[in-house]
Amino acid sequence: MNILIIDGHDYTRWIEDGGYDWSRDDLDSEKTVRVKTGHMRRDKITEKRNLSFKMLPMPEDLAAQLDTDLHAEQFSVRYHDLHGDQTRKFYCSKLPAKLQQVTRDGVLMWAGISFNLHEI
Repeated sequence: MNILIIDGHDYTRWIEDGGYDWSRDDLDSEKTVRVKTGHMRRDKITEKRNLSFKMLPMPEDLAAQLDTDLHAEQFSVRYHDLHGDQTRKFYCSKLPAKLQQVTRDGVLMWAGISFNLHEI
């Protein structure tokens, strides 16, 4: 099963063991208020998804492709959530990584890659 495809690039096999975090966040309008009794008058306008990933160490070329994909102002992500396979538009504001090692054949490996995806 392909769980994480960003702009056509499949990163599923690089997701750290244990999966990823998913959340649904409601967005209310400015009309949402609490009245004198303490009850809320809610005006929900939409809901958005947030995904958090930690990745396994990956070769530099693949880490660079991931950085390029996540650097766009917005991008398409196909993923699996509580309601099945989804395709939605997201953005990413931060991508930390650490140069972990150079392999015997000269390949640079990057570790500690993690990122959050916020639905547009």
